[in-house]
Amino acid sequence: MHFHKKHLIGYNIYDLGTENIRITELELLLQAALNEIERLKAENATLREIIARLERNSGNSSKPPSSDIVKPPKRQKGKGKRKIGAQKGHEQHLRQPFGENQVDKIVDLTLNSCPKCGGVLQTNYEVLKKHQQVELVEKPFLVTEYRQHCYWCATCQCYHESKLPEEVKRAGLFGKNLIALTGYLKGCCHMSYKTIQSFFADALNLKVSTGFLVKQVDKVSEAVRPVYDKLVEQLPKASHLHIDETGHKENGKNRWTWCFRGQDFTAFHIDPSRSSTVLEKLLGIGYSGTITSDFHSMYKKFKRISKARFQFCWAHLIREVKFIAEQTNKEVSSWGESILEQIREMFRTYHRFNDKTSHNLKRKMHLCKELILTIVLYKVPERMIAQTLSSRFQSWHEEYFRFIDDGLPPTNNLCEQSLRPVVIDRKITQGTRSDWGNRFSSRIWSVSATCKQRDINVMSFMRYSVGAFLQGFSPPVFLVE
Repeated sequence: MHFHKKHLIGYNIYDLGTENIRITELELLLQAALNEIERLKAENATLREIIARLERNSGNSSKPPSSDIVKPPKRQKGKGKRKIGAQKGHEQHLRQPFGENQVDKIVDLTLNSCPKCGGVLQTNYEVLKKHQQVELVEKPFLVTEYRQHCYWCATCQCYHESKLPEEVKRAGLFGKNLIALTGYLKGCCHMSYKTIQSFFADALNLKVSTGFLVKQVDKVSEAVRPVYDKLVEQLPKASHLHIDETGHKENGKNRWTWCFRGQDFTAFHIDPSRSSTVLEKLLGIGYSGTITSDFHSMYKKFKRISKARFQFCWAHLIREVKFIAEQTNKEVSSWGESILEQIREMFRTYHRFNDKTSHNLKRKMHLCKELILTIVLYKVPERMIAQTLSSRFQSWHEEYFRFIDDGLPPTNNLCEQSLRPVVIDRKITQGTRSDWGNRFSSRIWSVSATCKQRDINVMSFMRYSVGAFLQGFSPPVFLVE
């Protein structure tokens, strides 16, 4: 069969055109596949970040332990672990016996004759063994009845009756000690009014209503109010403050309990806001002291608008670095591990010295600081989680390392310890339901925490405060001197 030349050429052109179309189609399919792969990579990275955020726990973030969905497995105790109880070489701590002025009754146990042979005994006055026992009395309260006699005046032609002492009239059924005990049980022992009512009925055989108990708590609140106001007034004058806050619900609305811990006092404040306006209100923008806190945005804003200096908490930062070290990306996790190792070395050095102001310690700590900054600022992986931490240190590294030269604690653990009883109270009592309850909580928590800081018996201080309040006097001032 013979083909004309023009037919052959036409056939080749047609065949080549078909091939070009197929190549174009394949290129489009390939490009679409590549685009889909890139989309899936981005989606995978996003999902990994979401999963990583969901896997945050109390060990690698600032979340509380109660928020952990799955508790970490307990470590198996192997051989060589120390036993439960006091360790070998541990200094023994014994309870101090009651003093002579605290002993109410003495029972002398004597022998008339030798218990073995029946012979005559001679008393050894140099050796006397004492055993003390504490017991509740049958009726642990005293009832006082005030009888107001009535008199007829022939001149005035009317009756007159004797008056109650003012402190007795203001106290009512409960005396100062029982009023203080009611406030202590409510504010320091995390007891509900129903539980306090049951305690008085079962343990003391005192039957009172919950409404009556509310009135006693109100008296305690008013008794310690001047002391609380003085503590709040000291906040702008404090050279160094630990500040932290914890959230809770009140009738479905957000509330924040702020804790301000100074060197020898603590003040709590409950507010609907968790912003720098609270700091402006209590400290003022003229505050020029040092604040130890976490890295929340409100503290950064207060830093910009005030004269305050900051020491950001290393405990919070370490948890964030641990989270980075747990990332699936090898480059990022290795970067986090290298930072963690340098931080560990820094704190090993820090805890090795008893004198935190020594020149040798500061020199070594500054060397650790330079090593940490070298890794954080100059060896950063191209991932957002790493870049975010690096940019933070670029802007705020002085606020993390200020403790080296200023002799400050590197963490905010002291404030978190002060907040722990507050969190426990919220868990047990479900919080308050009114501004009145918030005021009582703020006052009693502040007084209790400050008494513990100054090694003052909380109950004794509350008794003195209630007694002064009932008599119309100023409360004790040894908390605010």
